[in-house]
This record gives sequence, C-alpha cells and structure tokens, in this order.
Amino acid sequence: MGHKIGDELTSTVFRGIVNLAPQSNKYHARKSGQMVGFFIRAAHFYWKDAPASLKRNGLDNLSKEQKKKLDKAVGWEVGMVQASQLTGRQIKNKTQLFKFVSGRFSRFVMDTFKVSWRLTKYALKQPVEDVLQFLSGLPEGFKCFLKTDGEFAKTGKRTDIFLILLMYWPEIEEMRQAQPPVTRKFLLTWLEKQEGKSLCESDTIFFAICDDIDLDMAPPGHPFNGVQG
Repeated sequence: MGHKIGDELTSTVFRGIVNLAPQSNKYHARKSGQMVGFFIRAAHFYWKDAPASLKRNGLDNLSKEQKKKLDKAVGWEVGMVQASQLTGRQIKNKTQLFKFVSGRFSRFVMDTFKVSWRLTKYALKQPVEDVLQFLSGLPEGFKCFLKTDGEFAKTGKRTDIFLILLMYWPEIEEMRQAQPPVTRKFLLTWLEKQEGKSLCESDTIFFAICDDIDLDMAPPGHPFNGVQG
C-alpha cells in the first residue's frame, strides 16, 4: 500500500520535484534556477514550516500511548539494522539511530548548500539571457512542491485522502487486525470524525481509492466477497 501511495504522491505533490531532474548533461539555466529555488524552500520548510506544523497538529506533545503506536508503525528495528549495515557498527537503540540520521542529514544539508552556491556562481557567469532564465527559475522551484503557506502544492481531494491515510496509518493497522474485522465504511466514518469534516462525496469513491492502493480492512487470509463496504 505504501508504494502505491508513494506513486500517487510522486505524480501529484512531488511532481514538481521530479520535473527538476535534468534531461541531459547540458547546462539548463532555468532548471538550475528551479533547483536552487527548491533547495531554498526545502531549507525554509525544515527550519520553519515543519516545526510549526508538528506543533499545530499536536505531534510535538504525544502521549505515551501515541508514542507507542508511532514506534510500532515506524519500525525502528528495521532502521537500526539498515543503519548498522551502512556504518559497519552496531546501532542498538533509537538514540544511536537518531544520531546517525542527524549526522547524515547534516552532511546532506551542507552538500546541498555547496551545490546551490556552485550553481549560482556558475549561472551568474553566463550570458545575460541565461542569467535571466536562471533567476526566472528561482520562484518556480520555490513553489514546486510547497505553497507559501506551507501546504503541499498540486493536491486534490484524492491526494488529501492519501496523506490522511498515511497520517493515521498506526491506527489503521490496528483496525486491520481487529476481530471481528472492521469495514472500510467504519474506517471512513472514523477518519471523518478525526478530521472533523466529510472526506468524500460518497462511500463508493472512498472504496475505489482503497482498491487503488490495495487497502482492505481484513487481516491476511480473511476472505471478502465483492466490494468491501
């Protein structure tokens, strides 16, 4: 399910980022400007928008029960194994894992700044028309996946539902293991209660979205006949 949601977000929320990929080894002034604009927006999101969003959604003050559910969904054990393989030493707890991830991310940020600076210096040495194209690309990259209010760009109701499913995935996984199994209708009603609004014009639309990402509410091996309502 996660891969299919990822494909959906790639074609909507992150489509602007995908389009930044160079088509050849030839220098492209406008795309270079878009890339630098994107880097600037990503930095602003990391330092400003993300912390504000976490606080706004109460994710910076989770209860012990909520943290337990989040830990179960994240799968720290898998991350520790992968980090151990990358570092060549044993990563045994979340503290060590966070230290590893933050170190890697810090290096990524520094490398990103270096790339942006090199791109900018190179762009300013080009003919005036290329400099204009580079500068024109900056605001395009700045807005390619996030709007100025911090919300994702290029989303619709369908994409909003995918993002909501990801946000509540720990609770959804618990429902999928419930006995007796709950239905998609139950899930939709529960999600709408959490969000305080209607998510779909009809139940059928929600069921179709679930079909697209292979989301049923039965545990593995439990048979369902027809559309699971």
